[in-house]
Amino acid sequence: MCLSIFYAQVVGLWLFLVGLAMVVHHGRFKKTFGETLSNSAIMTFSGLVALGLGLLIITSHNIWVQSWPALITIVGWILIIQGIMRLFWPEAFAKTMRDLMAGAGYTVMSWVWLIVGLYLIWVAFMS
Repeated sequence: MCLSIFYAQVVGLWLFLVGLAMVVHHGRFKKTFGETLSNSAIMTFSGLVALGLGLLIITSHNIWVQSWPALITIVGWILIIQGIMRLFWPEAFAKTMRDLMAGAGYTVMSWVWLIVGLYLIWVAFMS
């Protein structure tokens, strides 16, 4: 379980801090996401990074239990799916993300990241 705690600390802190920044700097992040989706070099690079991080998580922590360690696995699979989408179908990924950002999706995503991050921080540092 030591690896799960390590990942919960790192992923939890990352999700919390990014989610908080997205809530606090709402306009700047929405603009940055829009610009990122229009830049093929950044889409490719971010796809490589997301795929690499997702593979690192999944190959070392593919744990499916009815407890918090499954959240780490879900984050890993989300990263893999995002990485593959950005590399192989960047236009479809960009359209999906633009549609999400047009509605309440950005706000929901920001708060989900913030709350999941807080939860992982809590379980990681209270264990």
